[in-house]
Order: sequence, then structure tokens, then C-alpha cells
Amino acid sequence: MIRADREPPPGGRLITEIEVIERRRAAPARPPRGAREAWAACGVRAVLAAGVCAWVGGCPAPRRPAPPPPPAVAALTLEIGRAGGSLRGVAGDEAAIYAAITSPVAAESATSGSTTPASATFGDSATPPAGAANAGGPEAARAPTSANPAQPAERTVIEARRGGAVAPAWRAELEGGGGPLARTGALVVATLTGTGAAAGLPLRGSPGAVAVGLDAATGAVRWRLALDSSEWAVISAASAAPGGAVVLGGSFGGTLRAGAKVVSSGGRADGFVARVSAAGQIELLVRMGGPGADEVRGVAAAGDRLAIAGTFSAGADLLGTALDAFDARSPAADGFVAVLDAQAGRPRWAATFGGKLDDAVAGVAIDGRGRVAVAATARDVMHVGGRDLRAQGAADALVAWWSADGAPGPALLLGGRGFDGAAAITAAGDRVVVGVFFAGALRAGDRELAAVGGDDALLVALDGAAVVGAWPAGGPGREEIAALAAVPGGVVAGVAHTAGVRVDGASLAAPADPLAGAALVVRAVR
Repeated sequence: MIRADREPPPGGRLITEIEVIERRRAAPARPPRGAREAWAACGVRAVLAAGVCAWVGGCPAPRRPAPPPPPAVAALTLEIGRAGGSLRGVAGDEAAIYAAITSPVAAESATSGSTTPASATFGDSATPPAGAANAGGPEAARAPTSANPAQPAERTVIEARRGGAVAPAWRAELEGGGGPLARTGALVVATLTGTGAAAGLPLRGSPGAVAVGLDAATGAVRWRLALDSSEWAVISAASAAPGGAVVLGGSFGGTLRAGAKVVSSGGRADGFVARVSAAGQIELLVRMGGPGADEVRGVAAAGDRLAIAGTFSAGADLLGTALDAFDARSPAADGFVAVLDAQAGRPRWAATFGGKLDDAVAGVAIDGRGRVAVAATARDVMHVGGRDLRAQGAADALVAWWSADGAPGPALLLGGRGFDGAAAITAAGDRVVVGVFFAGALRAGDRELAAVGGDDALLVALDGAAVVGAWPAGGPGREEIAALAAVPGGVVAGVAHTAGVRVDGASLAAPADPLAGAALVVRAVR
């Protein structure tokens, strides 16, 4: 379960998943004029063409025009790092960009028992608006007391910025280490981890996890929900869902509890997917896994479908649907993708991919055409959709598609001679955007890119297997896509960097703390 996603840089060390977590979403349109005229013409010639119409199954119905695409967002590159901070999540909407930054907390200054953010500013006022206190619900009574003096090791600040402003419109502090964010309905949903407590809730396990619903306009806490286990639990992915709900994915060991729902792991590590309502109520909790190490690394929602993706070992299943490993005798991790019924959680279809070596999954997305796309890191030969793809170097980034009903689609590798891979994926209309890390040289469509330092980062926009855009982030240090999310008309990426960096032509200075460089990058996707 605790694996590194890449090889260590020279003189460095592997960073485990737990370390990363603990340090880091009408009226019918009239048919167009051409369609109405064609329809009328068909009626005028109906008698003469009766035999032809009968043969082809009747005259075609008029097509409704596709909805206009959202307006392109303005490009933005903004440094938001601060000493000791680590960028953990990003999200956005038409009006604002949201970011989660986690910093360590000295034991003597940590507090417990708070049911509101430890510190929050709203515009120019230090006083939260009415309703900023915890909205209650089933978890409201779980706040720490003097009998539970858990002291958080980290604190996460969620910030909202409007119109590219440097100063936040609001900020809310929450106890615990930050994770992915999701913008859904009227909320920004933040995820956190902590041992003993996080966001004012006591937690079982080391660590346990919490989801917090924040008012997107003010940052006020609307609800809090613990997802903790007898051993450990982490949230690795979050996605908006219809009706202002949020879908969460992650992994756990032992017995996982979320509200009134409980599942138990079948081995040392299993994956889970949960749907939480706009009011903070747990609506669905599904486990996947087997006797080995399994996890859910990505979630996406569209209509009545939930897409999940992650890694598994031989013997794993998803609610009785077996996940077929490449080699049933090997302990190596393979990848899987599945679509579930959003209400019942039953699998509609599932597919697996992998090879002889450990593979890693970065996430999953559902594009505007209903296709399901997965981003992963492939080593050696990857077997996906009935094809074999061979990495050019030690590892490449893999992007693979499946149709809405699970039929395999295109797949491609992005990489060079180094250890390259995928860090994140999100859908932007009919396109998907993938965050990639690479060393040495990498080809993206008709562009040949060379890493400036040891590891560089890259955002790649894809329409199926065609590259339609690429935005590099490189410098003498190490750069990575720490988080990625869709915004109307484009994407927002959180780029972590250890030295000065040039992001798609915009230059950012080196951070005073090499571990704290963090930039928000917004780009339009057409």
C-alpha cells in the first residue's frame, strides 16, 4: 500500500503515499434553420421518397444544436507559497480559485475543541458572517473534549481568490493535513487527515480522515464528516456530483466508518468510494479490494454514473465483480477502472490494465462526450484494452479511454528515456487535461520538450489520443503538478516548485523555502 510513485532523484529518497498525505464541480432548444429546412423538404418529397425512407428507417429527426462552450478563462500564473507550506489541493468556479495549503503546527500552539475554523478572515473583516459556526448534523457532537486532548501536527488553510487577486477574498483554517478539494453546489469541500483529531473531530486510526463542507461565498463551515478506521484511512480523491453532492475516494485498513455506514477491509489495504450529500450526510459507501494492497486513486461523477480508478493486487474484487490481474501469481499492482450506478453503487462495468511491474494510477475523468479517461504511470510493457504499450524509458505516463458502456478506446504513452509518469487528470469539456512529470526529453504531439532541471512538470490537453495543447513548467529545481481541477472553460493547476520556474512563458522567483514553492496556474482549454 505504501509505495512511491517515482524513482528518487539523485541524492534524494522515495516519498511514501502516507508521507505525501501527511505533508500535502431548461427549455428544449429549437432546431437550427438548416435542420428545419431539411425536415420540411423531407415532408414535401415524402410520397416520391416513401420507398427510400422505409428502407433507411424513416426520415432523420432534426438535431438540436450543441450547447455553446463556456467562455475561455483568462490565463493566470500566481505564486501563493509561504514558508513551511505545502500545496495540497485546488478547485475553481466562474468567480474564484480555491487552494489548500498545509503547514506544520508546533505542539505548544495547537488547539483542540474548536467547532469553527481556528482563524478565518472574510474580505477585510476578521469577523465571520452569521452561520460560520459548525452547522451541526450527525457529526456535531463529536468535537474533542478535555477527555480527548489530541493535538494536531498540521494545520491547513483554505483560501479563495477572485479575479486573479493576490489577496484572498476569504480564508479558513482547519486542523489537520490537507488533501484534495472539490467545488460542488454552494460548497467547497475540503478533505483532511490527522491522528487523534482533525477539523475539530476526534478520529480513530493513524491517520483518520475528515471531509468539511465550506460555504463557497464566505468560507463558513457548513458541515463536517469523519471517515475514520480502526487502523488508518486517507482520502486521495474528491469530485463534484449532481445535486451539490461530493464523491470521495481513498484507501483504508481495518474497519472504516462514515456516518452510519461501515465496511471492513479484506486485506492489509482496501479502497473505498463514498458519496456525501450537500447537507453532509453519507449516502453511499462502497469497498473494493482483496487480500493484498488495493486503493482508489481517482473519482469522477456525471449524471447517474460514478467512475473510479485505482490499483489492486491479485484476488481483489468490486462488490463481487472480479478484477483480473495481469499475473495472478505476482504481488505487483495493476490498474483498474470501473463505472458504478450513482444511486445503488453497483458496478456497471470494470476493466483492468497492467504489466509485470508495479503500476500507479493518478486519477480518472469523464469528459463531455461521456468517455472515461484514466491517467497512470506505466513501467515496461502495459497491457491495456487488448494492446501492449511499451514505455520508452523506466516509466511513461499512460492515458487510456473507455466508452460510456466500457468498450476500450484509444490509449497513448507520454514520456522519454527517463522515469516519467502521470500526476493528475481532469476533464475540460470534451477534452481531458493530464498533469505529467518527466526528466530528460518528452514529446507531446508536435512539441519536443527538454527538462531544465531534474524533474519538470507538464500539462497536456488531449482530445482522444490527439494532443491539442501543452503547457510546460520547468526550472533548475523540481516541479510537479500537486493538484488539478476543472474550471469553466479551462483548468486550474497547483504547481509545486523548489527553485525559480518558468510556467508556459511566465517566470516565478525561487521560494525562500525550497519545499514551499506553490503557484496557481489557470489556462483556457479549447
